[in-house]
Amino acid sequence: MALSIPDVNLASLLPEILLLAAATAALFLSGRDGHRRAASWAAAAVAASLLATPVLFRGADVAGFDGLIVKDGGTLLFLALMDLAALVSILLSRDGDVGGRRGGEFFGLALFALIGMHVMAAGRDLLVVFLGLEILALPLYILVGSDRMARDGMEGAVKYFLLGSFSSALFLLGLAFYYGATGTTALGAAPRALSSPALLFAGLALVTVGVGFKVAAVPFHMWAPDAYEGAPVPVAAYISVAPKIAAFAVLVRIGLDVTGPGSDSLTQAVLVMSVASMIVGNLAALRQAGFVRMLAYSGIAQAGTMLIGLLALPGEGRAALSFYLLVYIFMNLGAFAAAVALYRREGGRLQIEDLSGLAARRPLLAFAMAVFMVSLAGLPPTGGFFAKFYLFKAGIEAGYLPVILVAIVTTVVSLFYYLRIVAVMYMRDDTGCLEIRTGLPLLAGVIGTVVVLTLLAGILPGELIRGILAVLPPAAL
Repeated sequence: MALSIPDVNLASLLPEILLLAAATAALFLSGRDGHRRAASWAAAAVAASLLATPVLFRGADVAGFDGLIVKDGGTLLFLALMDLAALVSILLSRDGDVGGRRGGEFFGLALFALIGMHVMAAGRDLLVVFLGLEILALPLYILVGSDRMARDGMEGAVKYFLLGSFSSALFLLGLAFYYGATGTTALGAAPRALSSPALLFAGLALVTVGVGFKVAAVPFHMWAPDAYEGAPVPVAAYISVAPKIAAFAVLVRIGLDVTGPGSDSLTQAVLVMSVASMIVGNLAALRQAGFVRMLAYSGIAQAGTMLIGLLALPGEGRAALSFYLLVYIFMNLGAFAAAVALYRREGGRLQIEDLSGLAARRPLLAFAMAVFMVSLAGLPPTGGFFAKFYLFKAGIEAGYLPVILVAIVTTVVSLFYYLRIVAVMYMRDDTGCLEIRTGLPLLAGVIGTVVVLTLLAGILPGELIRGILAVLPPAAL
C-alpha cells in the first residue's frame, strides 16, 4: 500500500508560529518590569503578524495540512481584523488594571487566545475549527477570573467556563451529526442529495450554537454581562471584540460553503437570533447602571445587527459585515479604553452616574467618550452610521426588509442609553467620585488614535469599503 505524504506547509502558519513564540516567552516574565516587557513583546508580535500576513499570502490562496488550513483573501481580512483588535487591547492593557505585579501572564494568555482565533478563521474542517475554538476559550476563562481578589470576577469566570463547556459539547454533537449526514467533517464537501437532510440541519444548527456563544447572540448571551463586569476592564475589552470576529469568520464560512438541504432552515435560525439579540440587548441595556455592564448588553445588540450580514450572503453581506467589524473595533474598544482611564475613588465598578461632570474636568476625554457613544448609536458623522447604513442596505437587497425595520426601531431605542452617557458627562455637575489616570501617554495615544479612526471611517467610508471589496474573493460578493 502506497503511503501518501501529507502536505504540511508550515509556511502557511508563520504568523501563528510567531505569536506562539512570543506567547511562550511572555509567560516567563515576572514583576512590573516583566509586565512592561511582555506588553512590548506581545504588541510587536501582533503587529508583525498584522503586517506579515498580507505580505506573505496576498495574491494566492495558501493551504496547509492537506487543505485543513486555507488562507484566501476573505480569511486574511478576518485575520487582520483580529490582529488589529488584539493590538489595541494589548496597548491599552499595558497601563490598565490587569495587574502589573503579575508579570506577562495576561499577554501570554491573550496571544494564545489569538492563535485560537487564527485557527478558527483559517480552518476548513469542523475538527480544526473546534481545535481553534478550545485554544481560544481556555485562556479567556483564566483571564476573566485573573483578579483573584474580585469575587464577581471569579463568579463571572465560573459562569463563562460552565456555559462555554456546554457550548463546546453542543458543537461536538453538531459535528457528529454533520459527519453522519455527509460522511465528512470538511466544510463545503456535503453532497447535493442527502438521505437525511434533517440530520444535516441538526448538525449545522448545533455547530452554529457553539460558535454563536462566542458572538454572545441571544439565547447564548447569558455569560456576557457577568463576565464583562467581573473581568478587569482590559480583559473585557479584549473579549468584547476579538472573539466575535473569529466567530463571524466561521459563520461566514459555513454560510458560504454549506448549501443545499437544510440551508434555508439555518437561515431562519440566524434571522431569529438576529431579531432576538437586537430586542433583548437594547431593552436590557436601558436598565443598566454600570458602565461596563451596559456595554455588555450593547455588545449583544450589536451582535444581532451584525448577524444581518450573514442573512445577506452571498451578496454584499460579507463586505458589509467586515466593514462593520472594522468600525466596531474602533468605537467599542475606544469606549473600553476610556473606561480604563477612569476609576472610582472609593473603589468598585465604574457606574454611569460616576461620569457626571467629566466634560468640565477632562474635556478631551469626555469628547472621545462622546464620539464612541455616538458611533455605537449609529449617528453621523461617525463610522458607526455608515457601518449600519451599508449593512441595512445589504439586508434590504437580500430581501429582509422586516428584519431591517426591527433593526431601525431598536437603533432608536439604543439612542436613549448611548446619549445618556453624553448627557451625564456634559449636563451634570461633577460628583467627585472619579479619579483620572494621569502620566500614561500610551493609553492617551490609543484613545486619541481610535477617536480619529472612528471619525475617518465616517468621513471617508468609501475608501475603506473599496479596500475591503478588493481583498474579498469575487465568489464572496
